[in-house]
Amino acid sequence: MGNRFREKITEEGLEAEIQASVVEAAATGEAESVASQEAQKPGKAATAARGVAKVLGGDILADKLVLRQVPLLLLCLFFLLLIVANRYRVESLSREKMAAIERINDLREHRIQMQKQYQKSVKISQIAEHLGQTGVGITSGPPYEIEK
Repeated sequence: MGNRFREKITEEGLEAEIQASVVEAAATGEAESVASQEAQKPGKAATAARGVAKVLGGDILADKLVLRQVPLLLLCLFFLLLIVANRYRVESLSREKMAAIERINDLREHRIQMQKQYQKSVKISQIAEHLGQTGVGITSGPPYEIEK
């Protein structure tokens, strides 16, 4: 409501300026051309000023056209929030997936190392069993050469 009061003051001020320019033009003999030019220019400026004042003052939100669109705006806001929440969820799932893949790769490497150690120990134990059956034992010290 305060904005409407300002608009009236602005309109009255513009009308006063137009009348003053018309009086000046009448004195010089160009009354009709100046009056029509001045009436067109402030009209556009006043309309733009009123539009800006409506937006800045919040009067545009009370307009019937805008009030009819509130449900649509709320629906768009809901969908926007849904999109943001979905994006956040997908990013967190992606991070979890990458962490799981990294953990799987680490476990594979560990399994391969353990398998190699097992195969090495199996070979040694099989050789020891085979030599034990033939009567030759495995020495714990370094090998030595038998002289004749």
